[in-house]
Amino acid sequence: MDLIADIRSHISEVASDPAGKALDPRLLEKFDGQVTESIPEADRDVLIHQLAGLLPTLQQDPTPATSLIEILVRPASYTFARVLDIDPPVDFTAGLKALFPSINLVTLSLLEKAKFKSSDAGIVAGKPEVVAALIELWLSTSNTAVSSKAHTVLLGLLIAGERDQGATTTSSQDRYDLPAQSLMWRRVFRDKDIYESIFRICSLTNAGHNGELSKRDKSVAQARLLDLLVKIDCESIRRPQMPEVESRYGVKDGGLMEFAALKMVGYEDDVLMHMTLIDFFADLLKPGHSVIETGDFASYQLSSRSYEKQQLRAIHARTSSYYLEPKRHSSVDSTYLYGRSANYLATYCSHHPAHFLSSQSVVDSSITRLLEVLNKMTPGQWAQGSTPKHDLHVLASLPRQALLPTPTSASPLFLLSAKPPNEDALQTLATVFQGPKNEHSPIDHTPSDTESQQASAARALYWLYLDQYPTLWQHVTKAAETVALKDTALAAIALINAIVTASWAPLPSNTNPESNQEPYALPTETQLSSKCHTSQPLPPTGLLAILTPPALETVLPYLLRPAQTFSDLVGGGKGDVESAAYRVAAAKYDVLLSLKSRLQEYVAETGQLQEVVSVVNKRLALGPMGGSSEIGGRIGTLEL
Repeated sequence: MDLIADIRSHISEVASDPAGKALDPRLLEKFDGQVTESIPEADRDVLIHQLAGLLPTLQQDPTPATSLIEILVRPASYTFARVLDIDPPVDFTAGLKALFPSINLVTLSLLEKAKFKSSDAGIVAGKPEVVAALIELWLSTSNTAVSSKAHTVLLGLLIAGERDQGATTTSSQDRYDLPAQSLMWRRVFRDKDIYESIFRICSLTNAGHNGELSKRDKSVAQARLLDLLVKIDCESIRRPQMPEVESRYGVKDGGLMEFAALKMVGYEDDVLMHMTLIDFFADLLKPGHSVIETGDFASYQLSSRSYEKQQLRAIHARTSSYYLEPKRHSSVDSTYLYGRSANYLATYCSHHPAHFLSSQSVVDSSITRLLEVLNKMTPGQWAQGSTPKHDLHVLASLPRQALLPTPTSASPLFLLSAKPPNEDALQTLATVFQGPKNEHSPIDHTPSDTESQQASAARALYWLYLDQYPTLWQHVTKAAETVALKDTALAAIALINAIVTASWAPLPSNTNPESNQEPYALPTETQLSSKCHTSQPLPPTGLLAILTPPALETVLPYLLRPAQTFSDLVGGGKGDVESAAYRVAAAKYDVLLSLKSRLQEYVAETGQLQEVVSVVNKRLALGPMGGSSEIGGRIGTLEL
């Protein structure tokens, strides 16, 4: 290729006069855009070797050269073995310590090639000066792109070293459960100098002393360490590795995790790091971490000592208090930490509902806080979209048993109304009414029972809410047809879909004397019917709820009617997938598909409602936008 020859010639000219001859960015960028995996490998190697030889002597911005190297080594076929064959040999340590971010980045790209094979990661682990420089760069650099790349490389090398040891990842959370037996793990956690460097760089005790980072820069390093720790789960971070190192930084027997979670952050005078720390604790509560020991919340597996457990319980109470008791804290803390604390509490409730319910005081505080906030909301605030999003997040995350009204407390759920329609309120109702998503908590002894109770409570809440707001579905369908308010319309349709696809379970038929003493005992079927002012049994499924008044008269006709179109909407009219009208029509069509699926299951079990299936099929055949309005008018004559 003539272009390759021109590049090689240009690099040779610059190499012969690195101080006087400037790199030609346009020429290199031209090659950048054309190079592919089809380039002859011999030419690729020659160019990389030329550029590698040029960089140590270059006396100008190396970015054009380093960018070209990154392009050349990008193909998967360019392995770490080929990186090691580069002549002159790559000085990884010098590249990681270089002052130019572009040099750092290209060095990291070359080092990253080792993450695809455990044997290559082992080679890197055998170079302690390289690992030390990598960790120093990751935690200390002021360049965000360089730090992010270093994080990726370090995590990749740790994982590569464990692939042959059975490393697993939690797909939705990118967390890794590693046995910590590889050379790379031992280098990071058993090499005294490298292990101590993590503590030294992140500790505030030496901020600004003897060339150490400033307090501000240490806060950045702390956030980077927390970001890595939340992705790995192994004994090496939860248990002592080198007590002589850890004890100097106040760690008793919890290892690096105890240092990061309990000792490292000066949250009292650093609200931004306090926000980061609360997010870290919330992440530890999610699936993929052994956060809670049976019967003893807030033991983050940092220590087995009762003193540490007491500390952790205090941290849990403190973290929750910024939401539950905001008046206890300064206005600055309340302003910045209220939402973070609400997310922490919501995460706790979502993933560990049985454990949450076991703490009567926390449940009562949560309900009290929600009632206080929602009672202050006015119809105008709901209409204008000024919603308490953090509080609604908590409300939607609470175990549904806790939302059932009691003789001494109202339900905060019943303070949400579909009129005036509000997107966040409708989404919250949809989440609560749909029922559990079949997620199990590692500390719940009987997850199936917990799920069943949540499913039963969701059904009870729906019927109790409908008894209090009998015009619910009139307001919901009206909102769903208000295409000009697209997000609200989509939320209304989501609420309909939540009932159609609800995960419900029946309530107990008789009162259990033992369960009746529990603070969140479910009502019986008879009690629920009585509270809903009916003597008839209430439909047991979401499908039958939709096919029962008052939903029958409003929801089904709405679903079967042709979608509305507005030619003056931005994006066009009928059939335009970018238009608000089409997006709403498509969402409505998806609900019809869900309804058909549930109907077919019901018909297969009972042989009933075949005529409804036929009507739904006719509407589906017309597509999302639909045809005439005749089908929707027929539903009132169906025998259900």
